Amino acid sequence: MRIPVDFLQAVAVFGMILAGMANHPICAQTAQTKQPEDRAPNGHGPFSYPYRVGRLSFPQDEGKHLPTEWPMTLIEWYAHYAHLTAEDGARYFLFSAFITYDPIEQALGGKFPHMIATLVDVNDGKTYYHHDMRRLRSFAVGHADAQTANGDYFKWKGEDKPFQYDFHVAWRDSQVDFSLETELKMIKPPLAVNGSGYIKLPKGDSGYYSQTRLEATGRLTINGAAKKVSGIQWVDRQWLGMTFAGNMQYSYDWWALQLDNNEEAILFRIWERDTDTIAMSVLEIVHADGNRERVDKFALTDLPCGWRLSAPSVAWELEIAPACQGQGMWQCCDITGTVGGKPVAGVAAAELARNIWQKSEFFKELLHLGRPPANDEDHKPKGRE
Repeated sequence: MRIPVDFLQAVAVFGMILAGMANHPICAQTAQTKQPEDRAPNGHGPFSYPYRVGRLSFPQDEGKHLPTEWPMTLIEWYAHYAHLTAEDGARYFLFSAFITYDPIEQALGGKFPHMIATLVDVNDGKTYYHHDMRRLRSFAVGHADAQTANGDYFKWKGEDKPFQYDFHVAWRDSQVDFSLETELKMIKPPLAVNGSGYIKLPKGDSGYYSQTRLEATGRLTINGAAKKVSGIQWVDRQWLGMTFAGNMQYSYDWWALQLDNNEEAILFRIWERDTDTIAMSVLEIVHADGNRERVDKFALTDLPCGWRLSAPSVAWELEIAPACQGQGMWQCCDITGTVGGKPVAGVAAAELARNIWQKSEFFKELLHLGRPPANDEDHKPKGRE
């Protein structure tokens, strides 16, 4: 589940914009657009293009979606969660997201970030934050290729190297001088969330898939110290339609679980803001053989420091705990427990946005007044949490 604070602020603006768009050319073009039909997957490997699963086709759905296509896309992103270990044993977690707001960039007026990143130095217990407000240099149609104005990128290696990518994120500020450049290779099939790759969350349609396990190798430099690193990466891919503005009363928590038995799971719960109750919860597993399984009955319990996941139907009994203290909205976590009665360990990425409404003055004024705050300068995203 990938809807950070700044994205939800954008969706709030979308709702206002859409109220006056009934006769806009975009709406006219999308009014007769039909939802794509289900397409059968073509197996779990070896991976090649074209690759189809659910209603998704690769590499096409790795690229930008148009407002003339279902679900009438206004905002989309690649979100990356990398768990990396250096040769000296140092451990790092990097969250990064490349975001495009086509076709309403001009209407938003540059108020929302196009790159967000969080770096966790697990051994030192330090967390660093970064955001870039500038419009992306590119977000390609037809294949994965996103590049920021600062030179960060996520791009495919070409049609002859399916599901292989080059990845680079770097920034320098008063807190850290950081750079990461890696090569990525998908080793598990994409997870088409909900089986089709389309889902209501809980109102409004979203295209959604995850690449739950990519091998990552490359070079990380932090404050002048260059290190070879390797590990695994999760790519979360989501695109939101016009109807997603109906989700303004919801918030969420989200986890990406990667176990050492070669299984992964996407886990999230969506909270109804006014009642502080869970409106929707999802657990979907990618088994070692690449098969997807949705788990309908499970319990996720908040602990003093972490969470306990119990899913008896698949014999999952796991505890998820932050890998170090002092992390913010995006967290690096460790997993311990059992699957089928056998001990397992693993890593997780957590995105904790349950209380975004209480934390954001932007939302308070927006909901109270029914319009954007008069002084936008006071509500520009800070890119911290």
